[in-house]
Amino acid sequence: MLLGLIMLLAVGVSAKDTSWEMTEIGGVKYVSLNRMWKFYRLSTKTGRAGCISYGDQHHVVSIRPEKQDFYVNNYRYILSYPIRRHHDKLFISAIDVKKLVDPVLRPTRLKSRNAVKTIVIDPGHGGHDAGATSPWAREATCNLAVGLKLKAKLERAGYRVVMTRSTDVFLTLGQRVAIANRTPDSIFVSIHHNSGRRAASGIETFTLAPQGTTSPFARTRLNDELQGNEQDSENIALATAVHSRAIKSTKAIDRGIQRARFSVLCTITRPAILFEGGFVSNPEEGRLISTDSYREKLANSIYEGIVAYIRTVGNGNGLKARNTRTMGSGSVQGGSSIHGGSTYRGTTRL
Repeated sequence: MLLGLIMLLAVGVSAKDTSWEMTEIGGVKYVSLNRMWKFYRLSTKTGRAGCISYGDQHHVVSIRPEKQDFYVNNYRYILSYPIRRHHDKLFISAIDVKKLVDPVLRPTRLKSRNAVKTIVIDPGHGGHDAGATSPWAREATCNLAVGLKLKAKLERAGYRVVMTRSTDVFLTLGQRVAIANRTPDSIFVSIHHNSGRRAASGIETFTLAPQGTTSPFARTRLNDELQGNEQDSENIALATAVHSRAIKSTKAIDRGIQRARFSVLCTITRPAILFEGGFVSNPEEGRLISTDSYREKLANSIYEGIVAYIRTVGNGNGLKARNTRTMGSGSVQGGSSIHGGSTYRGTTRL
């Protein structure tokens, strides 16, 4: 049983290394947070109020006990399960280590089955489906404007691009997914803008919730019915590359990289993200979103993130990381980050 659980973590630790033994809390498998820090060779650093921080020359990771916030280089992620305090020790869920922590801290270990040759751009809504609307912006129009700018940038760089829509027409969610799934060697980027309370603002990026986990956006709470996909790790790496650059470029509020079960993500068979570029319902942000200059920033951020992802993960082979460190019979490969514009320097950075 222990061997199977350790293999679930997929972090290359020997089956004899019982320090990765699981602790079940509330029906969820957890591992010691201190043991995880030691494995990744992260040392204690001063954290923001209420946070505990660890880091090395490439990353600073911060957590808050009993919360699902997880920061890497000051960019926010939402864990599938909260950090738990149990018998005066802190624990993180095994699924979060496998599906979030490891892909983000060691992206060069990810190897796409095939090289990414095509980017499928999906401007959300369209036609009679305007999406979010306000006096300042119409979502479907904004989505398409950003998508067309992104298409032009990618094509100038030599990438093949498929648009789910290039005009103001309506497509079902199933039609969008079908276009992506029949496009080989591709990644899928769905572009949206948000609506909410008048004061709500910021950028957030979604990936499909891993198998067996739920989310605030789940359509069911029956965990045994919640499916993931084979691209869980690639999804989070793509989201990291795009989201971090968008936050740095726009200086928008970082609402985090989150997990969801949106229909357009649930049946996708390609690495996929859904990007929310801001709130049309916020007067200040809505006015920005309607400008050509802000749409240019969003498109450029997504473009740079896609290129960084392809170079690191989507080249079909993966890039070899520098500075391999070992623990037990496994290895920790360091020296790389897919975060855009991080303030923490590394020897290999995109």
